[in-house]
Amino acid sequence: MIALVFCVVLTGCIRKRMTVRSNPPGAMAYIDKQPIGLTPVSTSFTYYGTRNFELVRDGYRPERFLRKIGLPWYAIPPLDFFSETLWPFEMRDERIIDVQLTPAPVVSTEALIEGGEQLRLQSSQGIASSVPPTRTTLVPIVIQPTAPNAFAQPISNVPILGPALNP
Repeated sequence: MIALVFCVVLTGCIRKRMTVRSNPPGAMAYIDKQPIGLTPVSTSFTYYGTRNFELVRDGYRPERFLRKIGLPWYAIPPLDFFSETLWPFEMRDERIIDVQLTPAPVVSTEALIEGGEQLRLQSSQGIASSVPPTRTTLVPIVIQPTAPNAFAQPISNVPILGPALNP
């Protein structure tokens, strides 16, 4: 009877842990768009499947990728019932994700300004050719206060010229 009680009380479990490492270290790591910390960093997880990883560090290109976290043999149904409830020992599932960060290209100030000038010329030429001329009619808009302001003089009916809503 005592052996049966020990078997029920001392059942094991599966500890699932994932470690994200980057070269160089110190990148901010996100799993499924949730921040987990600066690399190298470890976190526990509950479910297997495809995860969305993102690593960001100044001076390096952001790395975004999907990684499938597959089931170990003892987590395949119906074996998972026995490994999580009846197995008397603890099992560990450790996953390590290694990522090589790529340095961001260095763009000179002159090249950046030249690219901006080219973009401005392209957009101004595109806007001038694609927008038809419009006719604007100014109509008076009258502002009437609903309650007098205690800190200022009451506003009288002042016409203000604005664009017409229906030309």
